[in-house]
Amino acid sequence: MFGTEVVTARSVLGLSIKQAADLAGVSWQTQARAEAGAPGLSIRTMGAIGEAVGLDVVLKTYPGRTLALRDTGQLRLAQQLCADAVAAWQATIELRIGQHGDAIDLVLFGINEIIAIETERAAIDWQAQYRRADAKRAVLAAQHQRPVRLVMAVEDSRRNRRALAPHAEVIRLAQPARSREVLRSIRHGQPLGRDGLLWVRRRSAIGL
Repeated sequence: MFGTEVVTARSVLGLSIKQAADLAGVSWQTQARAEAGAPGLSIRTMGAIGEAVGLDVVLKTYPGRTLALRDTGQLRLAQQLCADAVAAWQATIELRIGQHGDAIDLVLFGINEIIAIETERAAIDWQAQYRRADAKRAVLAAQHQRPVRLVMAVEDSRRNRRALAPHAEVIRLAQPARSREVLRSIRHGQPLGRDGLLWVRRRSAIGL
């Protein structure tokens, strides 16, 4: 916690709140608020207060709640795949998981395994997109006693094909199941048995 670390660093240096505030160029009231963990301080103020007692303040982001499928235009892709799934799969669109309101786009619950499907309209940074999806899969797997297979469903476009071409070998190793294999599993209720990549055409849900 920022405030606790500031108090500790200030105490080690033998500084009073006022002395630390003077070094940081803030009022002693602001210094006291910072040490108490009060919200609303700017990054610049926190940086100055930290620097005054020998601390570097680094801003870090964590995965949080993603946009809803309808907001990203991916809902249709998820619905297409959901319509393809036979009754052997219990399908749930936008399943909320974890503590930050994150969600898996489509989850197919089977007797022997679970298929977690993340839909991607655009392949921007494939490694980052895959890592985020894999982290969601890990949370889901921790909640169930069945294997969870991860499928990345990508809108089939020339742009996306070009974007993924340089990563073909890595993708083949991480997600060996191809589109036909994934669709066969979804349409016939068969366990997939491994992770996969699924190319999805708009309006048809036919993978190539």
